[in-house]
Amino acid sequence: MKKGLLASFLIAVGVLFGGVALAGPVVVVSADSTIGTLSKSQVRQLFNGQLRRVSGVAVKPLDLPGGGATRDDFYRQVIGKSAEQMKSYWARMIFTGRGMPPREVSSERELGMLVISDPAFVGYLEETRVPSGMKVVYRP
Repeated sequence: MKKGLLASFLIAVGVLFGGVALAGPVVVVSADSTIGTLSKSQVRQLFNGQLRRVSGVAVKPLDLPGGGATRDDFYRQVIGKSAEQMKSYWARMIFTGRGMPPREVSSERELGMLVISDPAFVGYLEETRVPSGMKVVYRP
């Protein structure tokens, strides 16, 4: 009896939390963009300000507002740094005149509107929140 109850409990926990582990930040562009896929290295360079063109196409990265879980996850999983480390990185880059950070949008909604409206914009969203009109070009 106890084994059956334990097995049922474990199955319920797996169902509840199984999808959570699969969801994560993905890099998106407009469905009209000619960019097919990006490598992890290209994404890092793009969001570090070292890459301005992909396959001959000018790109403009967009950043979600600070303090959000998606932004923290993106920088940790894709860039390999915390959001605070990236803030320090950009402070140094700005101070030395070597670069400017990605444009910070006010919300996921604004990011979505910009990405869909212009094939040059590149952003990131939680995979479960990617709307139609966008395509995923990088998945960690």
